[in-house]
Amino acid sequence: MPVVKFLGPFTLEAGKTNTHTIILPQYTGSVRTMIVAGSERAFGAAEKSVLVKDPLMLLVTAPRVVSPGEKVALPVSIFIQKDGIKDIVIKAEGNDLVSFEEKTKTISVSATGEKDSEFSFTAGGKTGKAKISVTATGGEESATYNMEIDVRSPNPPDTRAEIKVIRQGEKFETTFKPFGIEGSNSALLEVSSLPSINLEKRMDYLLDYPYGCSEQITSAAFPQLWIGELTSNDKTITQTASANITEAISKLISRQMINGGIALWPGSSQPDNWVTSYAGHFMTEAERKGYSIPAGFRQKWISFQKKSAQEWHFDSRYKQTANDQAYRLFSLALAGQPDKGAMNRLRETLGIPQLSRWLLAAAFVTTGRPEVAAGLLDVRNINTETEFSDYYYGSEMRDKAIILYTLTLLKNEEQALPLLKTICDNFNNEYWYSTQSIAWGLFAYMKWTELIPGDKNSPSTFNMVFNGSKSDQKILSKQVWSKDLRQNNDNNSLVIENNSDKPLYVTLTRKGIPMVSNATREEKGLSMKIDYLDMALKPADQKNLKQGSDFIMVVKITNNTFSMIDNIALTEMVPSGWEIQNTRLYETDYGIKESTYDYRDFRDDRVNTYFSLTQGQTKTFVLILNAAYKGEFYQPAIWCEAMYTPNCYSRYPGIPVKITGQ
Repeated sequence: MPVVKFLGPFTLEAGKTNTHTIILPQYTGSVRTMIVAGSERAFGAAEKSVLVKDPLMLLVTAPRVVSPGEKVALPVSIFIQKDGIKDIVIKAEGNDLVSFEEKTKTISVSATGEKDSEFSFTAGGKTGKAKISVTATGGEESATYNMEIDVRSPNPPDTRAEIKVIRQGEKFETTFKPFGIEGSNSALLEVSSLPSINLEKRMDYLLDYPYGCSEQITSAAFPQLWIGELTSNDKTITQTASANITEAISKLISRQMINGGIALWPGSSQPDNWVTSYAGHFMTEAERKGYSIPAGFRQKWISFQKKSAQEWHFDSRYKQTANDQAYRLFSLALAGQPDKGAMNRLRETLGIPQLSRWLLAAAFVTTGRPEVAAGLLDVRNINTETEFSDYYYGSEMRDKAIILYTLTLLKNEEQALPLLKTICDNFNNEYWYSTQSIAWGLFAYMKWTELIPGDKNSPSTFNMVFNGSKSDQKILSKQVWSKDLRQNNDNNSLVIENNSDKPLYVTLTRKGIPMVSNATREEKGLSMKIDYLDMALKPADQKNLKQGSDFIMVVKITNNTFSMIDNIALTEMVPSGWEIQNTRLYETDYGIKESTYDYRDFRDDRVNTYFSLTQGQTKTFVLILNAAYKGEFYQPAIWCEAMYTPNCYSRYPGIPVKITGQ
């Protein structure tokens, strides 16, 4: 990639000469210097190429990322540009994330030119930045090459939550050890006067979710709008949330299409209706919290929503689309641009789903007509039709969260409390929920807390002792008090005693990344077949490859369910020693027909592919790979999952792989 430096402008008097010194970063090669001069209406230019070189130069190459415990070859190229250099001593050093088998080598040189050598290192047992420095010395000349490599674990983080209710005078006592790779483990304590919703664990899931469609971007940011109001004792939490929200706003702005709708993926040919309402809902709430939303985004979004609302017509064969229309109308009402005619038409439509009624009620109460909203609802029935729960990223839990949100807007605390408890109980178990369900559950919970102001006259208090520290009394000034606990490497002890006359909800959330994944071969609803071929389309052994060889990974995914599955994500992570050839950048003919997909995301160490499958359909996806670096690596698990359908996935466990010299 070319690097350009601009200097000036400078003034040079007639007949004078000036010299400029330019300091380049670590660089070897040709530099073209160009000068443009002007005086009144006269202009001139000159240029010259200069070879940048030293008598002794180094070039060191390594994978972009490595995993803990991997053994990697580190190629070193030495360029000798001076006569008389006979012997060169090469020395390799690294920080605590790098362990070299041999740190010093001596190379004999007979003439100028290039010499190749290599070191071998093992990545440390924790994550971080591996820093490597290679120095070559000979003939009174020396050269140094510095580099950094990310040491990252290919395994997903493991989160464990312990939740207890302690009443007046009771104690919560526990002991625990850190787990996972050193540096990846953490422990967070939350004490709340409200029923626990397992906030840290569920929020972590949203923030760590590896994909990035517009729904997931919105879901990760939405609950963070209320973090500062829910918990305020840790300023770092609110600062991080603010940065995340700002980044999400920027990404969603980039996803807005020319007609004002929001695309699910970059490059999508048409907007996603539910995501357009969802993103607009988030943007409106963010603006109310003080975040800046461009007027152009808002105007185009409102125009798209109103046009879509006016064009929508009810069809009993596709009655679930009424949910989409109702959410569209609510998002417009919340933004201060209600379409009252469309609201009344939907209100008078017979046979619309229950969820539509709840969303429409939210629209009416937002426009100041709570009596109309109440007439739409039967608060004795807080269920929705399960046959529609899969539409628009939904689930039964997501729909219950929408109902809780609407009851909060209606200030109907009596009916909201049992529903709140149901959502909290479900979030406190180990059941999987999609990003949409978690986000709605969290921000509906947070919105509900606005109805329950903290008792400033009689706040809840508790004592905390961690690892034998002095007993420290804490006051719940907000709904949730939280603290990061700095763990010992061995046993840790925690004691919480409730001093108030109200129950307290204690959640201890611990997190760590395992060194080795214990994932096994498993299929539920989706089946996956993986083949490795050489460039002649003959079988190849990916566990033992020659350095420099190109090969092909062919993945076939089949839908074994009895219905269509939308929003499937295939994650193909590769070992550190493999490099991915981005086939989007050039024409290639490898003799295998690849299936269509909705979006594909190429990264340094993985490729994420997103697509849908009809009943019984199989799709084929192809990657061209290169065995670039010698060493012993770990191939991470290959995972395919339906992002919004529970228990629908296929997984191939990871295995060790090796790349040897040619």
